[in-house]
Amino acid sequence: MRTRTLAAMGAVLALALGTGRAANDDTFDLRGPAAQKGQVFVTKGKMVIKDADTTMTIGGMDISLKMNLTVNSEEEVKVLAMKGRDVTKCQVKVLKEEAVVSGTLMGMDLPEMTEPGELNKETIISEKVDGKWKHSLVDTKPTDKQKKELDNRNGLENDDDLYPADKVKVGHKWTVDAAALQKMLGNSFTDVKGKVNQVFTKTEELNGETVAVIESATKITGKMKDDGEPTVDVEMDLKITTWKSIKTGIAVKEKFSGKIKLEGKVDMDGQKVQMKMSGPITGESTTAQK
Repeated sequence: MRTRTLAAMGAVLALALGTGRAANDDTFDLRGPAAQKGQVFVTKGKMVIKDADTTMTIGGMDISLKMNLTVNSEEEVKVLAMKGRDVTKCQVKVLKEEAVVSGTLMGMDLPEMTEPGELNKETIISEKVDGKWKHSLVDTKPTDKQKKELDNRNGLENDDDLYPADKVKVGHKWTVDAAALQKMLGNSFTDVKGKVNQVFTKTEELNGETVAVIESATKITGKMKDDGEPTVDVEMDLKITTWKSIKTGIAVKEKFSGKIKLEGKVDMDGQKVQMKMSGPITGESTTAQK
């Protein structure tokens, strides 16, 4: 009896230790299934740039300061139409969109300012027409500023280009062109260049479901639009961790950290200002299906 009990305990222990880990021969579809008409997703995100070295040239005078920027967002997206694996029409409720700015100038703390986004609390209908997204506000006509923000948006895109087409094992490594990030970055970024090196490190349990954990590293360059024009050069050096649901294909959680560098002309109260900014950047997001 003692021998049998010990053997049973050993089996249970081995099972417990193996929970959430893939067997060596297990393969997984990292792209997952396509979205379905009627599905609703809620995504919450936060991005932070802290103590960034910033220089602004105004009226021929250089002003140097340390700047902090926090962007908070929350959106509810409903899939309205599909074609194959692609969403062709969706509704987006912008539940929260704000930027919090603070800084230090000549050793003095500047007052913190919170600025809601132009589309904060709006509901948007997005439809892909001839391969391009068109956006409109529900029951209202956009202001000029809102129209520019709508022009810079993407719709709900799949992330197939970032992942292998075939099933792969834990430990699989691959590289994709950074242009695959264009869909994720939105139309406010153009001319994205670089490589994304990725590793499928493990599976684990998260909120009651099995997820694939993917570690990525990338150095990318591109241009960012300000006031509708690509006037700002961008460099980013990032490390990204993605938790992707095996069952649904949704990236249910994501974190990133690294460095960002911006340089170019930005619009400040109708005045074009030359700006340089460099510093650490971090971010996180979660996506849940309602």
